[in-house]
Amino acid sequence: MDAAIPKIVVVIPAALKAVKAVRDLTKDFLMLNGVIDVDTLYDLELVVAEALINIIKHTYKFDISQLISYTIEMKNNSVEIKIQDFGPKVDQKNLKPRELTEPREGGLGLHLIRSLVDNWEYRDVCKGNLLLMRRKVL
Repeated sequence: MDAAIPKIVVVIPAALKAVKAVRDLTKDFLMLNGVIDVDTLYDLELVVAEALINIIKHTYKFDISQLISYTIEMKNNSVEIKIQDFGPKVDQKNLKPRELTEPREGGLGLHLIRSLVDNWEYRDVCKGNLLLMRRKVL
């Protein structure tokens, strides 16, 4: 059996079709590194997809010529996921999940991210926005 891979870095176009590929990459990477809990795998696939879709929709406005950097790394018994766009800086004060009492589709990305990872933060980078998420997995 192949040895585990501790880190993967990819750059994808800001296209909704690329989200499925990154979801699959996330699941395969985690399984290769010994994560077998189905709920954990699904939760992390979901937060990655939600974060990517938010960037594609809100930051890049569906401009598939733009790029997103995705890093997934095992650190001790946790996984660390970094997602960076290269668009305008986001004012974090404006990042608010919608009220869950509102009966409509969409708008749950931030709520899911906050609920399904152990900690998350935006890091200051020279260009764009960097979302860092961590979750204990082993």
